[in-house]
Amino acid sequence: MGNFSVYHAIFISVFVSTSVLAIGAILNIGIFSKIEDKYTKTLFAFLLFALVGSVFIFLATMSNIMSNLYVLYHLVFISIFLGTAVVALGAMLKVGIFANVDDKYTKLLSGALLVELVGVVIQSYMSLPAISYNQAEEWGFELQYVNYLNEWKQTLENPIDRQCVDEYIKTNKLPMKETEICFNNMSVGNYIAQADAVGGTGRGLMFLSYNDKNLRFNGIMSYKFPKDVVESAFSMSGKKINGKERTLLFSQKKRLYCSPQFGSTDLTSCSERKGYEFEITFYKEKMDFIGVLRHPKLMLNGENIVIANAIMYPR
Repeated sequence: MGNFSVYHAIFISVFVSTSVLAIGAILNIGIFSKIEDKYTKTLFAFLLFALVGSVFIFLATMSNIMSNLYVLYHLVFISIFLGTAVVALGAMLKVGIFANVDDKYTKLLSGALLVELVGVVIQSYMSLPAISYNQAEEWGFELQYVNYLNEWKQTLENPIDRQCVDEYIKTNKLPMKETEICFNNMSVGNYIAQADAVGGTGRGLMFLSYNDKNLRFNGIMSYKFPKDVVESAFSMSGKKINGKERTLLFSQKKRLYCSPQFGSTDLTSCSERKGYEFEITFYKEKMDFIGVLRHPKLMLNGENIVIANAIMYPR
């Protein structure tokens, strides 16, 4: 109250009296119904001028105008809109005290209400979030396999498996007699598959669909392992952690594995392998994303062994 002056008292008195006279004259209430139309129009113009002036004065006296301008704008707009809507609808429906509003003011208020409604619709539309469609990205994918055979061998727990693998490495031959202990040894077949990948590069094409709001991925990939002829299919899911980091989970369904003695020519020698999953975290480097592929199951010294360097690049 220390800053309250005679100027404020005069302004508030004039504003309140003008508001009472103008509203009473427009609504034809009591003694105000005798005010002539020309004076009603003048009072209405003064009221609008006073409203605009009060808003500017309020803005000028605010300590931090920019931080409160947004809130003030909405409060003023909502107040004017509600006031106009109540008076205009009451006048059009001839409800209560609004039944005496002159037709020309009713038309004026109705027009103002329509203009405000159009403004509300436009403002609401402009404030809506952008329409977000699921977006599809096409990426090339490579796995550059490192030499991890020694680490792989160390994960073999069965001594017979290690013996059979060492014998194959030494002779580079597969036992062909069923009486031999290493005949149809699955670890030897696995070693051959791993050795085929070492030093090679597997390539694939992935399609990722994501929503830019939740930043989660879903997609599919066709991938050809090194020296493979037939491509393998993977499904993928994942998320963007930030602009430079993303994580993808690769899933492969069940597949057939055939013994190295007969290959795929004799399906009776093949067995079904369970599907498996592996996850890669990629980090952005220029336009590409770089990551490391670790074996999803085999561990050495408490860590999954590294088998390849992974690269995603835009197509």
